[in-house]
Amino acid sequence: MASSTNLVIGTAKFIFAPIERCLNFNRNFDENMKILKKLLKELSAVKGDIELRISAEIHGGTMQTEEVKNWLEDVQRIKTETEIIEQKAVEKKFLSRVFLRKQVEEKVVELKSFLRKGKAFLGMVKSFKYIIIGGGVAAGYAAREFDRQGLKPGQLAIISKEAVAPYERPALSKGYLNLNPKAAARLPGFYVCVGSGGDRLLPDWYEEKGIQLILGTEIVKVNLGLKTLISAAGEIFKFQTLIIATGSTVIRLTDFKVEGADAKNIFYLRELEDADKLVETIKMKKNGKVVIVGGGYIGLEVAAAMRINNFDVTMVYPEPWCMPRLFTPTIAAFYESYYQNKGIKIIKGTVAVGFNANANGEVKGVKLKDGRVAEADIVVIGVGARPLTTLFKGQLDEDKGGIKTDGFFKTSMPGVYAVGDVATFPMKLYNESRRVEHVDHARKSAEQAVKAIKANETGKELEEYDYLPYFYSRSFELSWQFYGDNVGETVFFGDNNPLSPKPKFGSYWIKDGKIVGAFLEGGTPEENKALAKVSRLKCPVENLDQLKKEGLSFASKF
Repeated sequence: MASSTNLVIGTAKFIFAPIERCLNFNRNFDENMKILKKLLKELSAVKGDIELRISAEIHGGTMQTEEVKNWLEDVQRIKTETEIIEQKAVEKKFLSRVFLRKQVEEKVVELKSFLRKGKAFLGMVKSFKYIIIGGGVAAGYAAREFDRQGLKPGQLAIISKEAVAPYERPALSKGYLNLNPKAAARLPGFYVCVGSGGDRLLPDWYEEKGIQLILGTEIVKVNLGLKTLISAAGEIFKFQTLIIATGSTVIRLTDFKVEGADAKNIFYLRELEDADKLVETIKMKKNGKVVIVGGGYIGLEVAAAMRINNFDVTMVYPEPWCMPRLFTPTIAAFYESYYQNKGIKIIKGTVAVGFNANANGEVKGVKLKDGRVAEADIVVIGVGARPLTTLFKGQLDEDKGGIKTDGFFKTSMPGVYAVGDVATFPMKLYNESRRVEHVDHARKSAEQAVKAIKANETGKELEEYDYLPYFYSRSFELSWQFYGDNVGETVFFGDNNPLSPKPKFGSYWIKDGKIVGAFLEGGTPEENKALAKVSRLKCPVENLDQLKKEGLSFASKF
């Protein structure tokens, strides 16, 4: 009986062995095909990175080698051969698979070899879950919010063209220019987030949190589809989520080929390096003559700083009054008179059309369109800025000069957010899209974007950004704040005598019978909060004469 059973088992093994070998062969073949497809996909990604890097190499001064060219050509050959193998394998004929088996195994080995070589060409590709491109105010506030929301070491990198950690940029046109050692603002004193009353985030803070600061690094090529950034030096950075915080760049007169605009000692003020160069020249040209071209934020703040340094200061701007985008003629008249009482000369209604220089190439005068020449040892240009969006052209939807976002600062590309100066976002309060260039919005939009990123990961609800426009400035002993929108009728109130020891005055903007904006010079924190509240609530106004009488007290009722 036992021998009979053994005979049956032996016979069964003899019959089913070929079938088992066939099944094992197909199983192994299918596994190898999966490996082959995975390797091919990875090789294609490396090829894309190398091609991106080659296109950026002109910025770094390197050259594409013959070896890399040959590698790229071979990758195309391998891809074609692999596709033929895949096509034949799909036929699922056993004999064709038998003949293909060796080819598949050889192709797997070849692909692995080419991948190793491709990665060697690339060098080290740095990958992060989150990358912030731009190292200004927004980057610092975003980093703090990531830490608050929960961040693992090594997940976040900040890539900045500047050589220092994020700092409060407004200090550059105020205290940083002061030559008095006791009054001068210097790092580490104004690292973010002191500008909003928070703690200073020193470089050590980023290191403690495992946040990588990649400084002195300019990104010159971006492929959002491949989630890849390439630096001028050819470094490659990969991200899962990107925050664009590139901010703005100054408008330069050299861009318009203004005669002599490339002379020495003509300055623009945007970054710490700009301010350092200006400070060094201020020290060399003590008590000299300064011409400020522009009557906006930079013009007014730098003019005040230079006068405090005992320079002979002249301001030149084409508009009929200073800060025309915000100030009414009445408000502007106060500041112009105040500045003139401080000894600052103001030339309005004309523009700089050229610059005179001495034999050393140093600026000596500003030629004006009306024929006058303003003498100058130093010139500071403050004629505006434009958002830095060039890297993303054609990859993201744009609107009103910026990158179009929603109320969470998501762009048209999944996983990509834009904040600060570059973002055009829906302003709920006025039911329209706007782009805002101010430090307050840079801070708050950065925090909102990080909250949105984390909410998206956890499935939590988040309210849309509901921003009340807020602008402020400080110069000499003056300090003003503005909230809301400067449209509609205006109602002025208060003491705007420039000779008053402590002038305090303001203005309301009324549209459709409601307050939509408010300005106050010399206000207390409580008074400024009251103005912010009436601007957000759009408080109704029945009688403009009564509003003028009540002035600041009107806001306290709400």
